[in-house]
Amino acid sequence: METTHEELIAKPIESEATRPLPLRAPMRLVQTAVFLGIAADWLFYDRPLGISLLLFVGLVLAGLWWNGRREAITLAKQNLWLLLPLLFFASMAALRTNSTLTTLNVLAVLCLLAYLAFFYAAGRVANLNLFGYALLPLRVFGHSLALAAPVIRPSVQQMRRGENGRARLLPLFRGLLLALPILLVFTLLLSSADLIFADYVEELFSLDIFDRLGEWIWRGILILFMSITFAGGLALALTRRVEDEEQSRLERGLATLPSHFSVGFIETSTILVLVNMLFAAFVGIQFTYLFGGAANVTEAGYTFADYARRGFFELLTVAILTMLLVLGLNWLSRRESKRQIRLFNGLGSVLIGLVLVMLVSAWRRMALYEAAFGYTELRLIVYVCMAWLAITLVWFFLTLWVRPDRFAIGALVAIMGFVATLNLINPDAFIARQNLARYEQTGDLDASYLASLSNDAVPELVRGLGLTVGDAEEQLLPICARSWLSDEYDCYATPHEILREELTSRYEQFTGDDSWRRWPSFNVARWQAWGALSFLDIS
Repeated sequence: METTHEELIAKPIESEATRPLPLRAPMRLVQTAVFLGIAADWLFYDRPLGISLLLFVGLVLAGLWWNGRREAITLAKQNLWLLLPLLFFASMAALRTNSTLTTLNVLAVLCLLAYLAFFYAAGRVANLNLFGYALLPLRVFGHSLALAAPVIRPSVQQMRRGENGRARLLPLFRGLLLALPILLVFTLLLSSADLIFADYVEELFSLDIFDRLGEWIWRGILILFMSITFAGGLALALTRRVEDEEQSRLERGLATLPSHFSVGFIETSTILVLVNMLFAAFVGIQFTYLFGGAANVTEAGYTFADYARRGFFELLTVAILTMLLVLGLNWLSRRESKRQIRLFNGLGSVLIGLVLVMLVSAWRRMALYEAAFGYTELRLIVYVCMAWLAITLVWFFLTLWVRPDRFAIGALVAIMGFVATLNLINPDAFIARQNLARYEQTGDLDASYLASLSNDAVPELVRGLGLTVGDAEEQLLPICARSWLSDEYDCYATPHEILREELTSRYEQFTGDDSWRRWPSFNVARWQAWGALSFLDIS
């Protein structure tokens, strides 16, 4: 009688490295993993990132669905929402070229694939805590390596048994290996006997096979490693069940920490009251001086510019540390009555409110700094970070009173929202557009910084080339390092000259390297940059 899939799942669990996995078709899973390993090498090795990331994510999802269909397993409905951010961040690699943004998108895709693998068939991703979200990608990687052997071993055994005619594969492979030296000897002799045949052989080996042998061996090792990892990852996605432990040993150990080390309620209240008093004094100064106008600052002996154009990074750090402080006290403090719980929540809420005012102060300081010096990538990231940190603090306030266990999923969504917002803003194009608008108003432009932006900004830089025509000599900017003999710069150029030289260099890069034209590397920003440069007279 054939064993059903449900009966296989009910069998007792052995050690993870040796237990037979409840899979009906391990061979199909290994074939999928090998295909994904080869596809990853072909799509990403020595190629600019583009639509290849979205295509690879699609292949992984298709592989999961194809194997899950054979195993009668589908993606758990409560975790379907993971597909939306996963596909969004993967598609952004085909729209943006900013290196920071690309790194964030790739990290987001890897983390979401890990969440999807762990919660594909069972469980709820929203039930994790903060430590769980941070550790889960590493756990999935470890599980993938551990589960690779149990899923590959039965596949090898199945091949050895010769099911479905596979017994012919190994003799065929051995025959190919034995034929290689024979073919090599005859090829060398025949090449010496006939010059035309030798030309054909030389053309065949003009791919620098032997020169690139080391690279091919390295790529083979990468494909093997990725195939093993994918095999274990697919096995994890299709075999993990509700009864399996969702928390790691580290998470379980941390969960028991408050029972061994805790902070009394009086100590906790003292900390919160004193921090609230300090923050209240600081906020009072903000209302008096920063929000009250330049006259009050001048009376204190400072200029408004010197007072306001600093402190935003420090205030942002204070906001993050405050949230961690309340989270830590909420975790470690002992509260033995409802009154103590309400008092703790009240003090924490006041602290959150004061921090929100500090974030408004930091935002205003950053706005004044930006108005004086223009946008940079870091300043824009700080803007977006402050906005999403404020949203996270509001969510923290709500969950503190209602569902403290739901703060973690809100924090995860806020992190994804932060990265998504940067993608939608398109930082480099935004920065170039804003700084050029400021140039039209003030005549001040850091053209060297604009020239360092990615291809996302090229259409705006082309527009800036027209705006800066006729720059006066007093607008000369340093374009190289200071002289080692003095504090003077060795060379100068106008903003127009800087932009023109940079765009000429970009055009030469596009024409000299056509790897970006290959369809796996398709990227909208690169093609828009090429389109803008191809219509530009740079001769």
